[in-house]
Amino acid sequence: MRYNYFLIFLLLCSCTSTSVNKYEKPVLNSKGFAYIYTLNDYENKFIKKKINSDEMIIAHNKVKRGSLLKITNPNNGKNIILKNSFRLDYPDFYKVLITKTVSSQIGLNENFPYVEVEELKKNKSFIAKKAETHEEEKQLGVKAPVEKVKINNISKTKIKMSSKQPKFVIILGNFYSQESAKLLIKRVKTESLSLRNKKISIDKKNKHNFEVFLGPYKTIKMIKNDYIALKQINFDEVDIKIHE
Repeated sequence: MRYNYFLIFLLLCSCTSTSVNKYEKPVLNSKGFAYIYTLNDYENKFIKKKINSDEMIIAHNKVKRGSLLKITNPNNGKNIILKNSFRLDYPDFYKVLITKTVSSQIGLNENFPYVEVEELKKNKSFIAKKAETHEEEKQLGVKAPVEKVKINNISKTKIKMSSKQPKFVIILGNFYSQESAKLLIKRVKTESLSLRNKKISIDKKNKHNFEVFLGPYKTIKMIKNDYIALKQINFDEVDIKIHE
């Protein structure tokens, strides 16, 4: 996807060097948005497991249970290292599931919960107690892609400072004719009750390029339910980008 104008703060941050000697080079490193769990997610069957939001819990859909994950808030450099509590499914758009307690610990903006996720492997030459007993690791918070959704590596993009809050759109597809674009809108509104009354627009890019999109949305959080609704009606791929 093409995020071209936001995530200014990614260029200003750096991760803490605390505990670097304890671990080998991360075997997994990804950047994207965190899924901040709420009880409604379980009650609405978006997430299959009931989780206590008051606990420090993280879950990843690819990393095995018990693996060490470092979650960093690039905006302020705060991070935390926790064991992966569950291998759990969540919408593919997100890079990790966390509780609100974890979000608060690293100072995430819940409307824009951008994080860096690293899986850490213990350095064999480092002898110490198990990770969950390390006091310094407990204090690391102080400072230390619908089957596919694409996210550009926007950290490589130079961005001008701006206080303007970006808006997002979900791109449903590009079509050769306006008639085909209208057929897609009809399909979405017919197959999804939750999207039936949502605003779906057509942007004429040129004579033979009609782009269909949902939104705009003011926050990533607002996108979540519509993203899930699209997946439920078997959208193979959507793109999320800044609304210009």
